[in-house]
Amino acid sequence: MAPTAASRARRTPPSLGIALGMVAGAALLLAVTRELFLLQVLTFVFIFAIYAQSWNLVAHSGQFSLGHATFLGLGGYASILLARNLGLPPAVSLFVGPLLPALVGLGIGRLCVRLREWYLGMVTFGFTAITQLLVVEQFGWLTNRWDGLEAPRLLPAGLSVEGAAVGNYLIGLGLMVATYLAVASLMRSRTGLAFATIHDNELVAGVSGVDVRRYRILAMGAGGYLAGLAGALNGHTLTRHISPGVFGIEDSIWPLLYSIAGGLRTPEGPILGTLVVRLFWELMLRRLGGFESLITIVLMLAVIVRFFPQGLYPLVLRGVAAVGARPAVRR
Repeated sequence: MAPTAASRARRTPPSLGIALGMVAGAALLLAVTRELFLLQVLTFVFIFAIYAQSWNLVAHSGQFSLGHATFLGLGGYASILLARNLGLPPAVSLFVGPLLPALVGLGIGRLCVRLREWYLGMVTFGFTAITQLLVVEQFGWLTNRWDGLEAPRLLPAGLSVEGAAVGNYLIGLGLMVATYLAVASLMRSRTGLAFATIHDNELVAGVSGVDVRRYRILAMGAGGYLAGLAGALNGHTLTRHISPGVFGIEDSIWPLLYSIAGGLRTPEGPILGTLVVRLFWELMLRRLGGFESLITIVLMLAVIVRFFPQGLYPLVLRGVAAVGARPAVRR
């Protein structure tokens, strides 16, 4: 018999312990090395784990987005424009800017509430193309069209290169852990159980009294905010720039791949998937080049889907349980 949403929640390890483990591991790595390239890659992992988390949260409610780059790009543009044009400190616009993609998410959720799976995916993909066109044409006077915008620094300008890399690393880590705790808490709450019930069987959820429409819209709004937060953080730290290229199809596909690789519908899966896929991608880029790396990534994901259909996180849980098990002592 398939596990219910409630039983899955009861078997999930404590979120706070996992969060403390992530912080301890990241702090230990920082104490061992300050290699700039590694810090930048891991900062990318932290930021895009938030992005994958947002996609996974939407999927947890039974919705499939192929246009998640809409939220990523709108969050980045909104935060950067608030900081550049209205003079908001980047530390403030970082959290205010994602309100725009959250509102867009609520609108898309309301408009597409009756669409399912690939039909919803294709509509969200279309929204990405429309948003890119609007940014370049209708609002080109504000967004500098295809040239894009330089982003104000999140950190003080006087920091050294190493100091900025360490600062970005710590900020990315902190926001990723905070997002993880928030999503884990949400998934284990009544709202999260409603999401899971809708995903498992929408008809049963409706008969049970779950307001399917409201919860689907809520999931799109929350996912839009988190994706926008990732876009804003990426713009103010790593790229220091944003352009319409952020709405490309690849930025809508990556969170899907990260979530599938790590484990769908778990708050830990997107983090693990982003870490494994991105580190593997960087390693292959250095050894093989772009095209060959893409082939190896596809093959790796095919192996994961074939042999570990629930992703890598359940495999990690089984490994930890096996290590922690103690054989009985015969007397």
